Amino acid sequence: MITVALAQKRINESLVGFPPRVTEAYLAFAEHGDVASLDIVVLGVLHFYLAKKTSEPLDTLPGTTRLVEDLGCDSLTMMDTVFMAESLLDIKIDDSQLARLSTLDELLGYIRTQVKNRATTAA
Repeated sequence: MITVALAQKRINESLVGFPPRVTEAYLAFAEHGDVASLDIVVLGVLHFYLAKKTSEPLDTLPGTTRLVEDLGCDSLTMMDTVFMAESLLDIKIDDSQLARLSTLDELLGYIRTQVKNRATTAA
């Protein structure tokens, strides 16, 4: 689990310019391990790196929203998102698995699994 102190440090170093909603969710995730907060963080990071921003937060969109076709994710967007998610959540994302993810639900499910596996391995 990420400590609150480490989360605060990462907020100050890595999440500068991110909406308060994302930084607050990251801190809440560090404090409580809440999956809903994790989802807000992951989708907030993705939204931050989208070339063409949506008018609403991504967590308000249906889980079936497609990364490429609906949101316009390209390889740079995904690389930036992956790098940030890996550094914030202390996980490793497999590039070959990432290429198979096509919707918001699939992305969230994959990252939840990686976080859960990390927590299980650390325990």
